Amino acid sequence: MTISYRYYHAFRDYRGDEALPVPSPPDLYANTHVNILDYTITYAVNKRWSVSLEFPFQFASRETYLEHDLVNPYTMRSRGFGDVRLIGNVWMLDPEKHKDDNISIKFGLKTPAGNRTVQDTSYRETGPVPRPVDPAIQPASGGWGVVFGALGFKSISRNTFVYFDGVYLANPAEMNGTQSPIGDRPELTGGDIGYIIDSVPDSYLARVGLSYSFWPSGISATFGLRTDGVPAYDLFGASDGYRLPGYTVSIEPGVSVTHGKNFFSMAVPVAVKGHGSASVADKRTNSPYTGIVTLADAQLVLSYSHRF
Repeated sequence: MTISYRYYHAFRDYRGDEALPVPSPPDLYANTHVNILDYTITYAVNKRWSVSLEFPFQFASRETYLEHDLVNPYTMRSRGFGDVRLIGNVWMLDPEKHKDDNISIKFGLKTPAGNRTVQDTSYRETGPVPRPVDPAIQPASGGWGVVFGALGFKSISRNTFVYFDGVYLANPAEMNGTQSPIGDRPELTGGDIGYIIDSVPDSYLARVGLSYSFWPSGISATFGLRTDGVPAYDLFGASDGYRLPGYTVSIEPGVSVTHGKNFFSMAVPVAVKGHGSASVADKRTNSPYTGIVTLADAQLVLSYSHRF
């Protein structure tokens, strides 16, 4: 059983590799706080094969001018369950014989079980109206997806390991039917479907670094690089709909503690590079906001596991 928590605060805008001034002008300003709780149950079929069921829950807030009356900043909030994932894992080498090096392959499905239609109040010039929240704070994206990835480690000296970890979520579905917060305002969307209906975008995460174990204390320290983001184009299927593609590259210091059947870890990725990419709709419409995306400067990732 694993319970993990991830928090990030996104407020800095990027166009391509360029970081734009803070605070952003009202037409771009977005101040987003996201909290994600993941509950995972893993069953080991044997020492090499296991299967995991992941249940995410999210609560978040987003303050903007654009999603309201364009004059004053207001906050929309959301909470709900994300899309459930069922993932199989296999160690490529016998764990009993390869305690100093091994690779695990993962493959699974993401279900459209989460809530992708959360609404909150949008404060318009004509008064408050209920509107779907921005996909940045929707708990789920909907659609069936395929999850695949790998992780591995290798000892390079006494108590020191090099590690890598990567996962990609491919969503063949193009759009999920949920309107964007401004989807009912043709003066802002230009009537383009790419700004009216939310996309079901792919996403990815990759990590690589070093781990040092302070044997026999059960404490390990890690330091590495991490990148995560949303691509402008999906691996499978079309890529239209409202999405804000981009990525960050972060340094990721961390620490973990093992005690008996309990495992605790903490990591604090700090961004050293941000990048905003142009979406399909941006390129089609030649939008003046092409390639502008709001990204987080840092994240907090906590995890607790117990083995029964």
